[in-house]
Formats: sequence, C-alpha cells, structure tokens
Amino acid sequence: MICPNCGYKNPEGRRYCEECGERIAEVIHERGLSKRRTAREAARLRREAEEKGIEAERLERRRLARKTAPWMGLVVLGVLAVILVVLLVSLAGGRSMSAPEKAVHDLFKAIEKKDIEGYLKLTDIGYYKAIKAGEAEAPPAQAYMNYDYYQVGEIKTRLAGQEGDSARVILVGGTLRGFWTDDIMPPSPGVDFALNNRTVDLAKVEGEWQIMDPVKASYPDIYPEDVGGGSEFPETEEGL
Repeated sequence: MICPNCGYKNPEGRRYCEECGERIAEVIHERGLSKRRTAREAARLRREAEEKGIEAERLERRRLARKTAPWMGLVVLGVLAVILVVLLVSLAGGRSMSAPEKAVHDLFKAIEKKDIEGYLKLTDIGYYKAIKAGEAEAPPAQAYMNYDYYQVGEIKTRLAGQEGDSARVILVGGTLRGFWTDDIMPPSPGVDFALNNRTVDLAKVEGEWQIMDPVKASYPDIYPEDVGGGSEFPETEEGL
C-alpha cells in the first residue's frame, strides 16, 4: 500500500506508514473527499460559466432586437403604405383622378353642402378672390343654387379630353336631386348619371379649373341635350 503522504510502499493492510508514520487510511479518505470536492467545485464552476454564457447570449439577442426594431418598424410601415396605395388606386378604378375631374367632384361637394364660396371658386374665380380679399360680400347660396338642399350620390367621372387650358369631363355615375324644405313645391325628378351621361366643359382661369356651365353641370334632372338633343321646352313645339 503506497503511503499518500511520503510515497513509501507499505505492506498491504498497514494502517500507518512504516516510513513517516502517517495514518494511511485517513489520508486516502481525505484526499478522496478533496478530489470529490474539487470535482464538484469544477462542475459548479462549469455550470455557472454555462449559465453566464447563456445569459450573455440572451442579453446580446435582446440588444440586437432593440437595435433592429426601428428598422423593422419602418419596413412594416412601408408595406402598409404600399397596401394603402394599392387599395386607393383600386377604389379609384385603377387610375388617379385628373385635376379637371377633381374640380367637377369638388363642385358637387359644394352643391351638397350649399357652400357658396366653394361653388364660386369653381365657377367664378374673380368673384371668389374679391370675397376673400374683403372687396365683395358673399352672396346667399340660393342666388346660385335654386333648391333648398341637394342629395348627391357617389359621383363618378371620366376625362374625355384635355388640351392646354381646356378640358372636358363626362359624368358617368352618381345621382343628383334637389329638394325644398316645405311641402308646397315638389322635389326635382333627379338624374342618374350612369343612365344619362353629362358632359362638363372646363377652362383654366388664373391657374384654377373653372366649370364653364355650372347651371348645366348642377341641373338636378335629365338635361335636355343629354336625351338625344331634345328641346328643353317640348310643350312649346307641339303646334309647330
């Protein structure tokens, strides 16, 4: 039996070393305990190192996620913007609205709201600017819009042609009716532009598109020329 203290080779069964007198069994037991403690400590240190490495990796992932989050947000916003544009184009019939068409749409919005200044901006730009400059007073809406109120339903247009400062827009959809607030006068029969298309001529004046014949554009019934050029007053032609 080798003495773990001095290395002397003792006969088997010796409890004490013949060379140094060390108690052989206790030294071996203590050294065994020490080795186990060392092994346990080493295992503990390895676990702690692994846990620290895992935590460090987790923290690094979080840091990278925070760093890239704004970019991801911009990407998401970009995708949403593209989707929104596609939807708007689809709703507009796959095309963008021309400036003359927008003027026609704005005219019907002004009529529906009885917005006299908005109406004059599209029909008499000089008068409109005089009002805005305080050089003239705004007239009552009834001076230009005969009915007390109007119903306008989803106006649809098509640009028939544009050359320089002139343009022609065709009303191809939507409805228009005029009403009185009392029950004495009947409402207008109304017009469905999908069944009775109406042409609207425009010209650019002082940089603004103007409706050349606003009475025709805002007539809340089938306009005579829109039904094959018939007379506006057919009853006067019966005896001719």
